[in-house]
Amino acid sequence: MPLCPPLGATLPASPHGTVVSLPTLADVEGYERREPATWKHITAGYPRFVRNALVSQAAQQAAQQFGRTGSLFPLASRRAADRILAWTHVTDAHIDAVGDWVLVSFPEGPASEPFAKFVQHTGALISSRQAEAHLAGCSADPAETVRALEQVRAVLSPYLASVKPADILVALAGMNAVAAGIAAVNDVQRPRGKRVWIQLGWLYVDSTRLFEKATDTQHVFVPDVTDLGAVERLLAQGDVAGVFTEIPNNPQLETADVYALRRLCDQFGAKLVLDPSSVGLASVDVLPPADIVCSSLTKYAASNGDVMAGVLAVNPARPDAEALLQSARSYIDAPYAADTIALAQQIVKLPAVTARLSQQAMELAQRLAQHPAVSRVRTALTTSTAKNYQAMLRPGAGPGALITLELKADLRTVYDRLQVVKGPSFGLEFTLATPFLWLAHFSEVTTPEGRERLRRAGLDPDLLRVSVGLEPMEEIWAAFEVALKK
Repeated sequence: MPLCPPLGATLPASPHGTVVSLPTLADVEGYERREPATWKHITAGYPRFVRNALVSQAAQQAAQQFGRTGSLFPLASRRAADRILAWTHVTDAHIDAVGDWVLVSFPEGPASEPFAKFVQHTGALISSRQAEAHLAGCSADPAETVRALEQVRAVLSPYLASVKPADILVALAGMNAVAAGIAAVNDVQRPRGKRVWIQLGWLYVDSTRLFEKATDTQHVFVPDVTDLGAVERLLAQGDVAGVFTEIPNNPQLETADVYALRRLCDQFGAKLVLDPSSVGLASVDVLPPADIVCSSLTKYAASNGDVMAGVLAVNPARPDAEALLQSARSYIDAPYAADTIALAQQIVKLPAVTARLSQQAMELAQRLAQHPAVSRVRTALTTSTAKNYQAMLRPGAGPGALITLELKADLRTVYDRLQVVKGPSFGLEFTLATPFLWLAHFSEVTTPEGRERLRRAGLDPDLLRVSVGLEPMEEIWAAFEVALKK
């Protein structure tokens, strides 16, 4: 089992590694505050948040070619560029075609940060492999790329059983699939006067931001996933386009009664969008009650940790299925060829990896629940909503890789001592720990008011999220015993 790598190391040790090592809580603080002393060590990281050095080089090279300066954004497609420009009201941008991607450039100014955030929320940046290919002047074999996409769809098909393989939409990031799913529902529901979204339970930060920042829809947050009474009251107003929830949500690992939710959505004409990224498609059967399923493939499917990808599937048995599918196709950005090939090589391990990660997580959770320095341990199968999760569970499946710890001990001490990989992401072959809310909601955890808001939402601001890997359990346990020792 590797000890915690130094600050800024990427895992795996590849130009395309998606995990950046943040060994201490002080490093997390420096990362979030963008302190030069921290960032001088960081050349890559989770790709929607940290621009890989190869991507930066490709952008600079293209900027020199076209004589562009200012804010530079190498994006996967022209349609992604047009959409983000419209969202952010940037009117003085240049869009230059650079082979199979585009460079968006505009003067540095107030629009730069909002534009960067929408690029983050939608996962529209080119990948490190696409940048690498551009810099090297090479391209993938089209026939090999087609075979790879067929392989990815073949592995996913049993988990999306009623969907034709050609209609399984593979995206360049999980958030790209989420953004496309939301946009597709809006396209179908807007002409009907339905412009309200219900966010049921805490969501991954970028999903929440897409709803919060939308200018043509309203967003209502129902914090408690079991509060279907509140959902019904909102739906009864008649203007709800869709309900979005995660199965289970992250990091509480709580699951709504999805079949009751389905009945309510049918009664009031709302669409139900489900995201099972926390546990992966091999753990839960989410398509039957959903209108749309959006999921990350960066986790579980690409378990080596060096590929970003996502998937969107429309339930063909639901009303408006064809319209939703056509709309979603118009928003999805496909992965770059070399990323599809890398994903195809790894996704064949999806069933075995998911099963083993779940077993490991259950074992570690049981041990940690007995530790005097831990006040609470959560998995999807041990929260008060476990029965709702079990209703979605595939035969023989478990809770996925994630466990959430609430500590009696001091977070800083435990985190700094813990000798596992520490950084964002989960569902990978190696164990990962992260002070999740310090990364996802730093402004809240660093103010008394913000911390109180998190507590009201049922979240310990200092929780530790652990994604249990495939290392021998005794090695993982030994690392936690040392970290939790008084």
